[in-house]
Amino acid sequence: MRLVPLISVALVASAPLSAQDWQTTTVTEDGFRANFPGQPTVESITYETEFRLKLPGRVYRAADALGKYSTTVVDYRDVQRMHDERSAKCLAAKGANQQDGDTCQNDFVMEVAGAMDHAAAAFLQRDGIKVTHYGTYFLDMVSGRLIQLTNPDRSRTYVAIHQHAGRLYVHEATVPAGMPEPILFEQGLAWVDGDGKAIRYRTLYTEGYADWKFPQPTAPPHTLRDLDASREQPPRPPR
Repeated sequence: MRLVPLISVALVASAPLSAQDWQTTTVTEDGFRANFPGQPTVESITYETEFRLKLPGRVYRAADALGKYSTTVVDYRDVQRMHDERSAKCLAAKGANQQDGDTCQNDFVMEVAGAMDHAAAAFLQRDGIKVTHYGTYFLDMVSGRLIQLTNPDRSRTYVAIHQHAGRLYVHEATVPAGMPEPILFEQGLAWVDGDGKAIRYRTLYTEGYADWKFPQPTAPPHTLRDLDASREQPPRPPR
């Protein structure tokens, strides 16, 4: 897959930046902002879901002498139509066209509800890793999963997984053995609307459960400045 420079982002910086300087990158197309060491590159990907659907996504990557950093965004907004069509096709054929599993059953809700855990499983099943933390948490009231791993070479990987506005986010950093936790990268993630303004919810935001509908309506957004002034950071587990 071809790597190309990220050209449709807003960069927030107060002075000219060198390749190793950290900056805040806001990507309105994918609904997030994050801190990276320099301008990230973007790679288009195809992501396979738990129920074998192929979804479009993008990976934003950057690195410095202290680690490697990436934010993967997968677009789940079309999965209801895809599940509806697959189920209807199977039912019309009375199940005769099934190649793997019960595709006559419409698993749309389970697909969305389990998206974060499906993404987490890819990390937990890596060879030779030691899981030092796995649990639920939230960021700006958007629920998520938090994972910390020790890799076979003693490097450390920190992962935050979220769903917001029909997208799956995998925010990942790996640092060499003995290096500190990449706090600047981890705590730089936030959700933004189409104008680049930050969003924070009054109650816990979770997709796929209870009376949730697709897409979930958003709460009135705060400005980026207001969010930064009042932002609550959930406690992080010890390393």
